[in-house]
Amino acid sequence: MTDAKTQSMIQAVKDAIMTEIKGQQLYSHAASTTEDPSAKAMFTALARDEDEHVALLQAQYESLLTIGKIDLSKVNPAEVDHGAGHVIDDKFRKSIKRGNFEMAVIGIGCDLENKAINYYKTEAEKTDNADLKQLFTWLAEWEVGHLAQLIDLEKMLQDEYWADQGFSPM
Repeated sequence: MTDAKTQSMIQAVKDAIMTEIKGQQLYSHAASTTEDPSAKAMFTALARDEDEHVALLQAQYESLLTIGKIDLSKVNPAEVDHGAGHVIDDKFRKSIKRGNFEMAVIGIGCDLENKAINYYKTEAEKTDNADLKQLFTWLAEWEVGHLAQLIDLEKMLQDEYWADQGFSPM
């Protein structure tokens, strides 16, 4: 039987897994649905990142269940390349059209990334466990990278929309 503190950590990790699964499912569905090769590459990269987050969190869940603590000994965040920046290039930007499925996914992705960031930051602040705090801090940083890429793309598309409508910057 685990103590209340460990149970709380287990619940936080389980909630984090569900957060990551939502993003993974969104990006995987987008990758399988889009017909644009550049969009497919971006969504595939984001889905892969979320898969990595799920695997990392599942390993910590198992660690909490078996040894009662977070085990970050096999985690090296410096080796993790999170982000689809190499995929979001001029070709991709030109292929996305306002109002298309891909644009909707970008907006929903921004919402999901924001929720994940807020969850990880809140949980990192709440816990007094240094390892859980570190894990959630890393995850928040990785999600910030995803969000920045999606926001940049969303802003560019909004600017193009206003330019197409005949509005110029004031």
